[in-house]
Amino acid sequence: MALLFIALGACEAPLDLSYVEAEVAKNLRRYDILQAAAHSGDEVMVVSSVGAIVVSTDGGENWQRFELPGRPPLIDITACPSGEFFALDTERRIWSRGGESGQWISSDLDTPESTLSIHCAPNGRLWVTASFSTLYWSEGDMQRWTEFSLYEDLQFTAVRFVDEQKGFALGEFGTVLTSTDSGDSWQALEPIPNEFYPMGVDFLNAQTGWAGGLDGVIWQTTDGGLSWERQRSVTSAPIYNIHASEHGVFAVGGSAKLVERVGGKWQTFEGGTEVLAFMRGVETLDNGSLLVAGGAGTLAVIPLAQHSKSNKGNNK
Repeated sequence: MALLFIALGACEAPLDLSYVEAEVAKNLRRYDILQAAAHSGDEVMVVSSVGAIVVSTDGGENWQRFELPGRPPLIDITACPSGEFFALDTERRIWSRGGESGQWISSDLDTPESTLSIHCAPNGRLWVTASFSTLYWSEGDMQRWTEFSLYEDLQFTAVRFVDEQKGFALGEFGTVLTSTDSGDSWQALEPIPNEFYPMGVDFLNAQTGWAGGLDGVIWQTTDGGLSWERQRSVTSAPIYNIHASEHGVFAVGGSAKLVERVGGKWQTFEGGTEVLAFMRGVETLDNGSLLVAGGAGTLAVIPLAQHSKSNKGNNK
C-alpha cells in the first residue's frame, strides 16, 4: 500500500488520489477534529476533540475507535517508554488505560490553570504544561503531582525531554527554560525573539530544535536554546505542530500544510495529501511511515520510502 488515506471532510474537498487506496472509514467521523498522535512500537493512537481515541495496533494499517465517557475534549496524547499512553483534555483530566480491563479511566489534575499539552519523558515522568507559567509532573501513577511555576501571566505550550536528564520548556512571549536534572530544577534562557508564541515544538537532540507559530514562522536553535535563528518560510499558514526524529523533521499547520526540512531548508512535502482541512497531528512511525491528522476526520499514513534517499538525514 503506497498510502492509506482516510478523510471525511466536505464533499468538495479536493483529493490527490494518485497514491490513494480507498478504504471505508468506519472509525472516523466527519465532525472529528484530530488533535495529536503518539505511538509505541506498532501501536498508534490519535485523539479527537469530541472525546474519541482512534487506535491502530499494526502501524496504521487498521483502526479502531474508542469513545470516552462524557466525550471529553481531548487535545494531546503522549506515549511513555513503558508502552503506556496518556491523553489530556481541556477539563484538566489525564486519561489512561486501566490494567487488564483495557478501559480508559481519568484522573483529575487539581489546578485552576488551563492545561495545554502533555509529554512523557524518557525516564517515565509525565509532564503537563499550563497557564500562569506552570508545569506539573508525576512519576506516571498520577497519584501525586509536583508543581513548578514562574508565577507570571504566560502559558507554557510544550515540554520536550531529549534524554533522561536534558529537557526544554517553551511558552508564551518566547519563553525558553532548560533542565539538566530531569526537571527537578529549571533555568531560564534568552527568549525567542519578537515575543514569539510557540504552537509547535520539538527537539532532535540536546542542541537542535524548532519552534513554529503564526504566519508559518519557524525558529531553529543549534546550541541548545542559547540562541534562535528564524528560518526561511515556505508558507504563511500557522504552524501547529513539529515532529523531529531520525526519519526527518516535519511540520503541519493550517490549510492542510505539510512541510519538511531537507538539506537545511524547509520545503513543501511532495506526495502529501490535499484536503481542505488544517493539520495538527504529526508522527513518524517505526515502520518508516509519516502520520498526519487534522480537521474533518482527516488521517493519512504516508510511507516515507517513496521519498528519495537524498532527503533522509538532511534535517540539521
